[in-house]
Parts: sequence; structure tokens; C-alpha cells
Amino acid sequence: MFLLKNKLLLVFFIFMAIMFVPKATQPLVDTEVLNKIAKIDLKQLGCLSTNIFYEAGGETLLGQAAVARVVMNRVRNGFAKTPCGVVYQYTVNDDNIKMCQFSWVCEGKSDPNKNSAQYKKAESIALAVLSQDAYSEVIPKTALFFHNLTVDPNWPYKQVAVIGNHIFYSKAKKSP
Repeated sequence: MFLLKNKLLLVFFIFMAIMFVPKATQPLVDTEVLNKIAKIDLKQLGCLSTNIFYEAGGETLLGQAAVARVVMNRVRNGFAKTPCGVVYQYTVNDDNIKMCQFSWVCEGKSDPNKNSAQYKKAESIALAVLSQDAYSEVIPKTALFFHNLTVDPNWPYKQVAVIGNHIFYSKAKKSP
């Protein structure tokens, strides 16, 4: 009886090992995601990461993701063809003053420390956005503009979200 009981236990443990150990044909990492990541243009990743870092580096994950989504919404809406094009886009006003879409660009900030934890967080958010279209639910696809709570540009646009220290707007006109 003792021998039969031990054999049953042994069969049970072998069965459990077979059932719950990953098969050799099952990848441990989603290969589709890896393929998308491998196709990411590192220049675009850098532009988006740096913009997240300077515009929302001190914000929560959702605040940083919202800034990234604005850039991608602008690409989709024809502001520029790439994230770098959006980030470094500017106009020159009537007084011949360069007006940047993102203030840090006109301020001439240098490259951030890419080894800092804050930059790595921004970079991981940018990678998720570029490779998996992540965080698309954070702000509406119509959100094209934002500013910090500390400024009031008196924009005519419709407010669509407040996340952390930023207010996000669509191009629609606000109600009177």
C-alpha cells in the first residue's frame, strides 16, 4: 500500500510538471511585441522620450503618457510626419521670434542624462507608445494641446482632461 501511494504521488508530480512547465514551442516573451520594438526608429524614440522627460518628467505615469499621446495625436493629425517633427516644430511670429510647440525646445535645453531613472521611465513610456500604441485611453485622440497649470494662455480650445499638473485641449472651440 505504501509503495502504491508513493507511485501515485510520483505520477501526480510528473503530471503537474508536464501541465505547468512552459512548452519549448511557447515563447516566454511575445515575439510580436519584440518584432515591433525591433522596428522602432531610435531617433524617434529619443525625441519622444526627451519630450516626455522635459514636459512631464515629474508627473505620474499617466501624466507622462498623456504628453506622449499628444505628440502621437499630432502626428496622426498632420502636424508633422514623425514624433521628432512634432517635438521640434516651430513657427516664427511677426516680430521674427521663434515660437516652439514645446517650451524646452526654444529654451535650448541640453540632452538629459539618459542614465537617470527619470529619463529611463520616460523612455519606457515612449517605447510602449511607439511599439504598442499604449496608453491610448489616457486622453482622447482629439487632444492636441496642453499646458501646465501654472500658466493661463487663454486658449480658445475645449478642455478635455486634467492630469497631474497639465490641462489638455482639443482643437474644438470651447463653449461660451
